[in-house]
Amino acid sequence: MADKKKKILFSKDAITRRPMILKSDRDATKDQNKDKLEKEKQPTIILKTREQSTPKEDRPQSPKAYSSEGDGYYPNKIAQNENKDKKAAEAKPTAVLKLMKKPVKLLDENLEFNQSALKFLQDSNTNYLVVGIIGTQGVGKSMILNLIAQNSAIADVCTQILHSHEVTSNTEETNDIANIENQMEKLNIADTTEANDDKNSFFKFKMQDMEQIERGAHCTKGVDMYVTNDRVILLDCQPLWSPSLIDESNNLSMNPRCANIMTVDCLEIASFLMSICHVLIAVQDWFTDYNFIRYIQTAEMLKPTLSASSTVTANPEGSESLHNGEGHSQTHLLLLHNRCQLEDFTPEAIKTMQDLYRKAFQRSNLQLNSGMYMYSDINKNGIHLDQVYKGCDVENGGPPINLFLLPEIYSDFDKREIYRGHPSFEELAKRLRWLVLGVNRHQITNVPNLSEKGWFQYCSKAWETIRKCTFFIEYERLLP
Repeated sequence: MADKKKKILFSKDAITRRPMILKSDRDATKDQNKDKLEKEKQPTIILKTREQSTPKEDRPQSPKAYSSEGDGYYPNKIAQNENKDKKAAEAKPTAVLKLMKKPVKLLDENLEFNQSALKFLQDSNTNYLVVGIIGTQGVGKSMILNLIAQNSAIADVCTQILHSHEVTSNTEETNDIANIENQMEKLNIADTTEANDDKNSFFKFKMQDMEQIERGAHCTKGVDMYVTNDRVILLDCQPLWSPSLIDESNNLSMNPRCANIMTVDCLEIASFLMSICHVLIAVQDWFTDYNFIRYIQTAEMLKPTLSASSTVTANPEGSESLHNGEGHSQTHLLLLHNRCQLEDFTPEAIKTMQDLYRKAFQRSNLQLNSGMYMYSDINKNGIHLDQVYKGCDVENGGPPINLFLLPEIYSDFDKREIYRGHPSFEELAKRLRWLVLGVNRHQITNVPNLSEKGWFQYCSKAWETIRKCTFFIEYERLLP
């Protein structure tokens, strides 16, 4: 019995018990991280089978084709994108910009807005200059714009201007009887007109010839527009208060209201140019017409407030905009006297002109101190002293304003021994072009960075607003 008890006790002690190991906190965190990774694992994406018709270069590549070394660039992917960009560029033809050979109508004879100039404008260019001009009949508006439109100086500009007035042939108005009798001469009309166009190709705007001057007829109808290669937009308008405008109107029965209608139409054109131009040139051929000054003041007074924020789109680079239509800078007004005589260039006469214009436009919002001066001001524009007009300075002529004088061209202009009292016409014309093209190009509308096509859309909306404005209708009703 004792042996059995010993065996039983030995057997109980010989049984080995397994140790109980409790789970630690570290293992619990590892299990939680594994669960999160399994949950965050991206689902499998079933791709569409490749089409055999598409070329291999355009097929999407698998991720194995990309380089797996680090986080750097993938050369295979970059090469594929470059090939796609090259093919897209070759597929889309680049738009060729059309250059103007002659002016087109912005406003036609019936003062209707014309869309034909849109194809000559760029959609990405925001660095352009708009120059408009107003004046009475025969003061030389088209001639001044021709001087500004020149990309290179003309050696014999005075001779060309004198010859332009001597042209009496008119190809548009031909006699039917003469064409029937002279059929052989009619065949050579195209050659003669092409020769005349080549001869006067540097004059873009048509100027009055001697026949139109003798008949008292105007040359420009509506508003003509020309864009130079330097992206300068020039606007030439019809004359103000011209009796020939009434004669060529569609009203067969002449009544006292025809003159009032013509006056209001010209006021609308002047207000339109004030709204869309950087520089507005007011031309006179003598000092001074008080009615012309009142005309500019009236056009500015009747000009409605225009806003382009809801009509045109701006360049994506611009993010700020003005809510007030009058918050931007106003147009630069240049008072230009054409066909000036010797006594007009004296310092006393220039000081008298400047004092009169300074008092007349003291309440105007138009900019009269823009740097377009006859002589240099040391305090303002002393950087570009060119010594063109040495006969006047700040001491004897007073502080300058935007006033410029062009002399009359005589037939003996090439005789240097004659005392003129002013610089030559070529030097003054070169300085005028330099001052106009170098003026500060302010923001025309409340939309910043407006492109050329955006400006054209703004012009269309501005003219529509002006034509519907009640200010001009009330002003016409109050005219005698």
